[in-house]
Amino acid sequence: MQSAFLKKIYISSLTPFEILKFKDRINCSFEKKEQLILLDFWKKSVSKNSSCKIFDEYCQVNKLNEFDISLMTSNIIDFKEEVNFPFWINTLTEVLKKTNLKSHESKDKTNPFYQILFPFLDYFSSALKTSNIKLPNQKIINQLNLTLYQSLFSISSSVLFIEFEKFKKEKCIHGLKDNIYYKKFVDNILLDKYNDLFLKYPMLARKLATKTSRYLNFIKTMFQRFDTDREEIENSFNTKLDEINQIHLNLGDQHNGESTTIFEFNNTIKIVYKPVNISITKVYNQFLEWVSVNIEDKLKVFKVLDKNKYGWLEHVENQKCINIKDIKLYYERAGMLACITYFLNSSDYHFENVIAAGNCPVLIDHETLVSPQIKRINKKTNSSLDKIFGTVLESLLLPTGIKDTPSYASGFGSSIEVEINTVIPKIKNGNKDNMVIVPEMVTKKLYKKNKPILNNKIENLKNYQSEFKTGFEKVYNLILANKPKFLSKNSPLEGFKNQKIRFINRRTGVYFKILKLLNKPEYLSDSMKYGLKLELLARAYAVNGNWSSILSSERKQMLLGDIPAFYTNTISNSIIVSNEEVNIFQLNAFDNIKSKIKNAGMDDFQHQIGLINEVITL
Repeated sequence: MQSAFLKKIYISSLTPFEILKFKDRINCSFEKKEQLILLDFWKKSVSKNSSCKIFDEYCQVNKLNEFDISLMTSNIIDFKEEVNFPFWINTLTEVLKKTNLKSHESKDKTNPFYQILFPFLDYFSSALKTSNIKLPNQKIINQLNLTLYQSLFSISSSVLFIEFEKFKKEKCIHGLKDNIYYKKFVDNILLDKYNDLFLKYPMLARKLATKTSRYLNFIKTMFQRFDTDREEIENSFNTKLDEINQIHLNLGDQHNGESTTIFEFNNTIKIVYKPVNISITKVYNQFLEWVSVNIEDKLKVFKVLDKNKYGWLEHVENQKCINIKDIKLYYERAGMLACITYFLNSSDYHFENVIAAGNCPVLIDHETLVSPQIKRINKKTNSSLDKIFGTVLESLLLPTGIKDTPSYASGFGSSIEVEINTVIPKIKNGNKDNMVIVPEMVTKKLYKKNKPILNNKIENLKNYQSEFKTGFEKVYNLILANKPKFLSKNSPLEGFKNQKIRFINRRTGVYFKILKLLNKPEYLSDSMKYGLKLELLARAYAVNGNWSSILSSERKQMLLGDIPAFYTNTISNSIIVSNEEVNIFQLNAFDNIKSKIKNAGMDDFQHQIGLINEVITL
């Protein structure tokens, strides 16, 4: 017999598109909500000006009729049949079994609301210990727990602060010791086994359980792979791996519940785990070696252990320059990489994907190293991105001059903005009755490890324009001199054929903003509003052409807390989404490279140099 509480949580967490699928499988009764208000809310998500015309087009593409829309904006009251609960309900069930007042015995008294989130952490730790993986030491387990706590806190903090303030106003407790409100607040939630909290905020329950479950699977898989591959890693990297000293998680975007991780060992060795196919990194390194030989310079490469579905990489250390000659060499090589990425049609090389490794910059993420050319139904969209499409600026290694793409976020960074004073929220008096969020002024560095440093001083691109353009010209001339070879079957680029790559459907920042927005209490308490707000994703399709299968997949991935990712092959003109082949490319990635090389010439070179001149001092 399925728990009435879990059934209620489940149906209360279904978003509109999920409601539509649920009614096709299960016989259930509905109760209409304030549909006109919801419909207006939906239209505003799909188009900024609530255009009825755009909404009608959106409904046609998504095959929605009036009856569907009516159901999607109605509440499911009840269902009689047994259903196969999703994985997160099963995780929530196990968490509830561990929910009791023992959370107060936790040693961590400083992290805000730690006791309330502890049952999720306890479930994670217990499941990790009972799995068949070889566990690292307790220090690493503590780090894993802390990372999960931080993710859960990020999801729940807005709700917990609001509910705590309400609790203090509603209760009137006199003559007791300090911090009794906080303790009573925690007691109420845990004694109730989250019943009231999760019925009020069903999307909170869903998101906390989803995150915990997927994080557990990610950690188990990663350590199983490490245990299996350890000897092969040592042989491939010609090193000895000591005991793990530290784990650096959540590096880069989360896809499929996983993200890049750095393993740091007691003997200071570091290795990088990538939970995706990395064979293109090997090909890229081989091409850099070909360039290095033919240009008589040495671009930095690193060791790779490709395991097909995942891989291990040599860690690239951020190193300072020794003298001014190093800085000049760095920026000349930066120009070389700018030219290489121009011809490869690279994208997404923001400041977290570039490492200043002494006198050579290194690109560290190669999923988007080569890109297909997308079909554009409306070729002139008046989008600022049109200005950089197909140019040297598309890789984002250089500032673009586009308003919604900050100069400092470019791979080589801004020459003007290196730090700013900004206000960040800070929690004071953690886990006390007077716990509060206050604004705090801090100095924020607008760079990561992507800028060269000499004598503890950052050296910016604007002071080395000549060196940068020299490096760009060297590679451009190399490609022009070898143009017939590059277009032949013996091309140095032949290795890029038949490689798995990620297709960037839209900028990652858009997804991050929407995911952050959806953590607000108004959405965590109302799955219908949550789902309708998620349709902000549809806005771009009204401009560029509606690809319904991609939108549907974006929706599903975002509901799992992922940054949506799409993959294709360098010789394919389509992507596979929900078992459907979606043909959206004008040129596949490999043909796009050849097209760029065919069009190479002095006119194009001068055009790219002109663009560089426009942005190099930003």
